[in-house]
Amino acid sequence: MNVRDIIPEILLILLMAVSAIVVVSRLWQDAIISVGILLLILAFGGLILQVLIRLRRLEEQAIQRERMLRSNLEDLGRQLIAKQDLTSQTVIEAVESIKMRMYR
Repeated sequence: MNVRDIIPEILLILLMAVSAIVVVSRLWQDAIISVGILLLILAFGGLILQVLIRLRRLEEQAIQRERMLRSNLEDLGRQLIAKQDLTSQTVIEAVESIKMRMYR
């Protein structure tokens, strides 16, 4: 996963943290509460970021599995067509053999 993909989310997390500090420092003018809220917002943002990264990873895995399944189905289709052709050829040979016996 590329870091450039998650830059907007990182910027939003930083914006959330800064806005929380500004709001808390205006309301309660207590540094300990401001730092606590900052850590809480950063932890929440990190959790959201982690969930987004996992979702993107799951999407990539789903795409890979879909490609594998499609490839396997195409291969299975080719095998079934080959078996059907072989069975058809066997039936045709059996019918020809029966015809030859009937005309003798």
